[in-house]
Amino acid sequence: MGLLDRFSRTFDKHGYDLDGYDKNGYDKKGYDKNGYGKDGYNKNGYDKKGYNKNGFNKNGFNKNGYDKKGYKDGYDEDGFDFKGYNKDGYNKNGYDKKGYDKEGYDNRGFSIDGIHIDTKIAFDKDGFNKNGYDKDGFNKNGYDKKGYNKNGFNKNGFNKNGYDENGFNKDGYDENGFNKDGYDENGFNKDGYDENGFNKDGYDELGYDENGFNKDGYDELGYDHLGYDKEGYNQEGYNKFNKKKNEVYSD
Repeated sequence: MGLLDRFSRTFDKHGYDLDGYDKNGYDKKGYDKNGYGKDGYNKNGYDKKGYNKNGFNKNGFNKNGYDKKGYKDGYDEDGFDFKGYNKDGYNKNGYDKKGYDKEGYDNRGFSIDGIHIDTKIAFDKDGFNKNGYDKDGFNKNGYDKKGYNKNGFNKNGFNKNGYDENGFNKDGYDENGFNKDGYDENGFNKDGYDENGFNKDGYDELGYDENGFNKDGYDELGYDHLGYDKEGYNQEGYNKFNKKKNEVYSD
């Protein structure tokens, strides 16, 4: 379109020419005659070179041929696949999938046969073998393969039976079922009494409950909760009818 054509075009009241474009060359939807918007992308979101705003074409590759995850032919820009290994089978640290470098040693200097590259024996200079245990079977943290130290306790402080060095398990009870204060999980000691001195039936060593009465309902002086003894008399010697024994007998 020449300069003369541009100025000779006619526009309707909405600002569009006979072909439906405004003076800047865009239609009502914002696209030019080639189908690109002001931002340079078409209705499908691709620029003139075929890439979207994120830099990928319709097949999902960028200008360098890498996909959205950063891989080209299965390898990233550094030459490693999604598992982290290059075409030769080594990771960025130089070890293969089994953990050995090109010379056949792992990251601690042990060969597949368990011989150390420096010491030429089955233990490194610190005295640990390929699996990380010394000649006595303990690792650098002092634990054997089952997780116990030389004293027989694990990292949580319990032996194979579940008791700590003081003889208590994780719940705080010894092998007999008593805690450090001498009470079981129900709150009773070895003699069957709680911290207040009462057994499971609610009586103390002398056979009285917390109110001072035995199983027959009498206190240590022999009176019930109403103050009468087994014969029905109170400490003053009167029964519930307010009569003494001799009065009752005389009647």
